[in-house]
Amino acid sequence: MVGQFSFGKLLKRRRRESSSPVERTPRKTPRNGIREASPSFFGESAAAERAAAALLRGRPSTGFKGKQQERQQAQGRLPGEVDDSEAAGDSNCERGREGRSRRREPPAEMPLEDEAMHVRWAEALAGRSVAELDAEELRRLLDAGGVPLKHRHALWPRWFTAPGGADVERLQGEVAEEAASQIEGDILRTRPQLLGPLERSALRRVLRAYAAANPAVGYCQGMNNIAAVFILLGFDEATALQGCYTLMQGCCPGYHDRDLAGFRLDAAVLEVFVQRLLPKEMLRRLDDLEVPLEVLISEHFLTLASHSWPLAATARLWDVILQEGSPAVFASVLALLKLYLPGENEENENCQKVSKGGKCEVNWADDEEEPINAFRARALQGVTSDFDIFIAEVRRLIPLMPQSEINQLRFEVAGRRKAAH
Repeated sequence: MVGQFSFGKLLKRRRRESSSPVERTPRKTPRNGIREASPSFFGESAAAERAAAALLRGRPSTGFKGKQQERQQAQGRLPGEVDDSEAAGDSNCERGREGRSRRREPPAEMPLEDEAMHVRWAEALAGRSVAELDAEELRRLLDAGGVPLKHRHALWPRWFTAPGGADVERLQGEVAEEAASQIEGDILRTRPQLLGPLERSALRRVLRAYAAANPAVGYCQGMNNIAAVFILLGFDEATALQGCYTLMQGCCPGYHDRDLAGFRLDAAVLEVFVQRLLPKEMLRRLDDLEVPLEVLISEHFLTLASHSWPLAATARLWDVILQEGSPAVFASVLALLKLYLPGENEENENCQKVSKGGKCEVNWADDEEEPINAFRARALQGVTSDFDIFIAEVRRLIPLMPQSEINQLRFEVAGRRKAAH
């Protein structure tokens, strides 16, 4: 499995911390080809150019990453393998196994930009500012291959729904000790191949400010990955905090509460769309995995693809999520299920086929999370190799789940749960 912690175990831990009873959602059935660009292509925004230059040149083998590589060589591990012992200090979830398990990091980062992208945007703008583009023009440009950083710095704050102007400095002194400790435990292992000391300091301050401003929520694992995207793309701390508010309270309301109430509610809403929009064969394959839907999609919902995806792929998905809101979140999960759910006839080193009552079924290895690993690995490979296929499916699905219907389903599911108690 890509990554250093289990979102399935995070769900279990959050549920234990919650005073509310555990509810289970009933199941109805048991091309990138991007050429690397020089920093000069990243435009006039100083912050965007600094972020681009750092990402293009990579991090030197010194400091934290250099020490990590030295430890790997001393332990006889290959570069890129992550030992669970390096992820010590996890305050929100338990380790899945005793001892070590070797895990590979995601594929190499996809370049954020190329010259063709800048030419495409320059021709479309034709001397106009991005503020003068209408929604349909923006959709075409977003889907054609991404956004230059200088335009992202102009567009994303326009799409933020949360108010800005938070005093990040003042909030540093108001964070609870427990939240501060949890944040500190996650800082070093958040995008270690990309975040340097200055970026880690900014990430720490943004997370502390968010936890201080939302004491009832505090800090939840997954927030670190979301905030890191804004930092890596060169947004200042106040804007990054505003972006976190927009995603975690607007697009994903209540997902990171102590009882994960919002996440569990929207997982039930997603179940309705899954049953309605996925073909029967896909539903049968989903059943064969024998994994609750909320566990299968937990990482994507809680981090919005910021945990294990290449930064460029995450940024392109967020272009759509920030423009479209919650419908794009649901559509992205449905697109992943439709495109990358493991099929019955596919070979996988983590499973074997057994005959049961004349029916060929998938028999996964002892680790209960192997089906999740297979799905996430296929999704990661798919979006890395050809993101355009994925985003085209997201766009196709968005009109099928409008915000008004999402709100209505949230109301109905919450009402049924309240009545049941």
